Amino acid sequence: MILGYQREPYSGLGIKIPVRATLPKKHTHILLAGKSGSGKSLTGLWYIWQILYRHEGLLWIADFKGGEEYEALEGSHNYASGQDAVDMIHRYYDFFCAVRQNRIRLPQYHALFIEEWMGLLTWMEVKEPKEKKRLMAETGEILALGRGLNCRLILTIQRADAAMFANGSREQFQCIINLGRCSSEAFKMLGFAAAALEENPTAAYKPGEGLALIDGQG
Repeated sequence: MILGYQREPYSGLGIKIPVRATLPKKHTHILLAGKSGSGKSLTGLWYIWQILYRHEGLLWIADFKGGEEYEALEGSHNYASGQDAVDMIHRYYDFFCAVRQNRIRLPQYHALFIEEWMGLLTWMEVKEPKEKKRLMAETGEILALGRGLNCRLILTIQRADAAMFANGSREQFQCIINLGRCSSEAFKMLGFAAAALEENPTAAYKPGEGLALIDGQG
């Protein structure tokens, strides 16, 4: 999958040099972070398109926000919005458990794409706190064990606070992308090098521009 293109060659010369991740084998899970308006949803839609166009894997899409970016997917069996998105996550977890317990060898990876994870958990904290804990536990288990089972998680979030993930499972994302301006606090929580804190390289970044951390390399 192409995560994006190197910023300097593109903005200066219009040359597209891809920044890639290998979902089927090496880079299991993707975390896409950024403030509202940073371009997360459109970037996520581009990732969805790549997976489907290239027949890389099968997708389960849980779009709690129900944003206009994903309207074209309405009616698809593997797309759910609003409260149905919560049920979609539970169904994927049940599928994941069946694969693990029955030692099923999936010919293609199955990826659960969750749009706006922070918004979903914030809503659950008010409405159904127990359900929030259940969602965090299920996604934490997928992050911890999904790699060897060909189960993937692609998740978008505004702030990647550790409190949004169960038992340190945030550390299981092999690819981390932060779009837009990245604060000093966000640098630290996402795992970017401390040297980057001396001078913020994202100060002038526009929507769709950002930083990628792949296997710990910026």
